[in-house]
Amino acid sequence: MRKRYFIPALLFAISFRVFAQSDPDWVDMEIELKQHFLKDRRRMAKEMALSNRSDYDIGYYGLALTIDILNENIYGNTTIRGTSKVNNLQYISLDFVSSMQVDSVGRNCQSFQRSDDNLAVCLSTPIDSGAVFEIQIAYYGHPPEGGFQGFSFDYHNGVPIVSTLSEPYYAHSWFPCKDLPGDKADSADISITVPDTLIAISNGTLESVTYNSDSTATYLWQERYPIAVYLISLAVSNYEKQEYRYTGLDGTQMPVNHWYYPEAKSQTGNLPLTTAMISFFAGLWGEYPFIKEKYGHAQFSWGGGMEHQTCTSLGGFGELLICHELAHQWWGDMITCANWKNIWLNEGFARYAEALWKEHKDGAEALKKYMNDINRLEIWQISPLYITDTTSVSSIFNRLVYDKGAWVLHMLRHIVGEEIFWDIFPAYRDAFYMDVVTTEDFQDICEIVSGIDLDWFFEQWIYQIGQPEYTVNWSREAVKGNEWRVTLNIDQTQSPQNLFKMPLDIRVEFTEWDTLFTVWDSLFAQQFVMQFDDMPTNIEIDPAGWVLKSVVYSMIDPDLGYIPDSFLLTDPYPNPFNGTTNFRIYLPYNINGAIKVYDVRGRVVDVIEQGYFRLGYYRKSWQPQNLPSGVYVIRLETDVVNIGGKVVYIK
Repeated sequence: MRKRYFIPALLFAISFRVFAQSDPDWVDMEIELKQHFLKDRRRMAKEMALSNRSDYDIGYYGLALTIDILNENIYGNTTIRGTSKVNNLQYISLDFVSSMQVDSVGRNCQSFQRSDDNLAVCLSTPIDSGAVFEIQIAYYGHPPEGGFQGFSFDYHNGVPIVSTLSEPYYAHSWFPCKDLPGDKADSADISITVPDTLIAISNGTLESVTYNSDSTATYLWQERYPIAVYLISLAVSNYEKQEYRYTGLDGTQMPVNHWYYPEAKSQTGNLPLTTAMISFFAGLWGEYPFIKEKYGHAQFSWGGGMEHQTCTSLGGFGELLICHELAHQWWGDMITCANWKNIWLNEGFARYAEALWKEHKDGAEALKKYMNDINRLEIWQISPLYITDTTSVSSIFNRLVYDKGAWVLHMLRHIVGEEIFWDIFPAYRDAFYMDVVTTEDFQDICEIVSGIDLDWFFEQWIYQIGQPEYTVNWSREAVKGNEWRVTLNIDQTQSPQNLFKMPLDIRVEFTEWDTLFTVWDSLFAQQFVMQFDDMPTNIEIDPAGWVLKSVVYSMIDPDLGYIPDSFLLTDPYPNPFNGTTNFRIYLPYNINGAIKVYDVRGRVVDVIEQGYFRLGYYRKSWQPQNLPSGVYVIRLETDVVNIGGKVVYIK
């Protein structure tokens, strides 16, 4: 179709109020997994009796773990270094699951107290604000039993697999810590002693491997970038490894390594895509955040994936799963939500990265299809994107934070414009590099970069429920000569207490061309009147799919201006045709039926649509597949009417 771009004569706009994917998505596995983790952790969102976690900042974790696989126990020694934020700090309150036994405390420690999942370490000498403390806790035990847990002993093909997944509140099930996302450590050491037939993988850089006299090996990993506690991880098994290199934006070489079970080698075909994905996202968002260390994957015993810093844990090797967890290295690991109320800043960003990868590979139509696939109206009604109750099992991790979070970024991209949208990310990165953020922080950056007040946008999409549900109808009227007046009505049919203000692109189609312009819709009902120098054949709102919405189109004939009182099927056009022919149907009431195509011998050769039809006026089309040239009849068949029209198909 030939396109002409011009702004139609918008005569006036009348605004008034009227009171009247085929396979299962991988993310379902990840959501189910993380919801399981929350079932026994609701109380973690509450402050405990001995807690003074806001009185100090964590600077360093040193973990030394010996793993007894046969008895499924761990023996640990954790060193914690931090800085006091108050004067006369007398004890350090840590999260540590009560089933783990504390042997002793050391360094600047006098004693300790246990209370539920709280460990209070009393300092030998109180310290004032700004002073540094260092404590050490020796402990042992079996991580908590029951379903999914933060520390897992399992087997694959008869071989042990030990792995962790600590998000959101499970780091303290295997080492004492401040189990909150808002206090990142500046660095961490993770020492893991395991049987020497196995390999231990963790965050950062492998500093050394020591083979001990008792048939064990000690792997020392060092993370020298800031890290949130839930991103500290380990994975142990008889891994095989694929090794690649990523070339950074400045030429820096970085290892990209993938560890997987030997029997899973045939499933790893997507792993080589990782380096191309890193390059793509680095071009959009700035350099891979941990360029001095590594990136890679370690296979583990749970479904979905977990974005452990510098080494994602994977239960499978799907392309979009790899893409999603990689994107978290920027959004979730480099910049982390300050608390779980703002989890969409992690998951929504990574979910939109999947859409961006699809767009990069397959173009704008692939982006539109992906976003349409994650438009889930029924889920948006449950709660806002901002999590108000972090004790709820289903609130922190659900389709809403992933999919609606992605839609927020998609809509923001269209509202601020393509160039400004991509400028937001380096500004966001510069302002909060290796830090934690809230939704307000992200909004501030968006407003600074764009110069636009976006409070209306964030208020309705982050803090309100739902999405706009539009009902659209239009009519045309010949004015004089070849001039046509078009009246477009757009109603919002969701709750009147939940209206949305959004710019809507309007595409008006003519016989040989079309045009696109934008209107702002914000009321229960709005009417827009336009004038053109050609007869419009169709109108579509938001044709590129930039707005999270549902749309029900025209309940009127564009020429009659009202709903017809009888069933009609117009003559197909063009006729004859060699590609696609179009026709319209008119339904005076809801009915079950089918639109079928017959050949001249009366045989059904195609079924265009069947099922339940709602009353109204609809534009339909037929595109033959593997049929010879000839005469065909398109028929509307219901219990009360059987009407049709002939059409000539020429190959």
